[in-house]
Amino acid sequence: MNTVVTISGRVLLLLLVWWALTEGDPSGTITGLVVVALATVISLRLFPPGVTRIHPVPFLFFVMYFLLRSVTAGIDVARRLLSPALPVAPGYLAFHVNLPSGGPRWLLANTLSLMPGTLSVSLDGEHLLLHCLDTREPVEADVRAVEQRVARIFGLPLSAGAGPAGTSQ
Repeated sequence: MNTVVTISGRVLLLLLVWWALTEGDPSGTITGLVVVALATVISLRLFPPGVTRIHPVPFLFFVMYFLLRSVTAGIDVARRLLSPALPVAPGYLAFHVNLPSGGPRWLLANTLSLMPGTLSVSLDGEHLLLHCLDTREPVEADVRAVEQRVARIFGLPLSAGAGPAGTSQ
């Protein structure tokens, strides 16, 4: 029964997205049904029912957090770019990831890549390698904060500050 609810929810969400993209124009109905069917199959392969469940309230808070952090980090990067006197110390930092494999780790790595000043270089098992604009900044704290928020999205228990500290390379 849970699988039927999951599939139905995904189909309805994708139909709503298609309707919004086509502005309700009925001429794209056949194409929309095909696209929604394919997108549903792909989503079921990437995120099988029951494996991970996204909690909507923490997800909305995560989106707000991400947007705020992106703006503030973007301003910091622009400030460093426009004022060459400001120091930078680019380099790589390695982190142990405490999230389970699959969607949670993928979301963590890609979120960190989208935030200005950091770029996920590799995610190999429990090891995440980040390139950072300034390795003297509290990158470890930022990574753990994002990791905690991702854990909340998926309803996963994760103790604060879990895992070994980031190491420079």
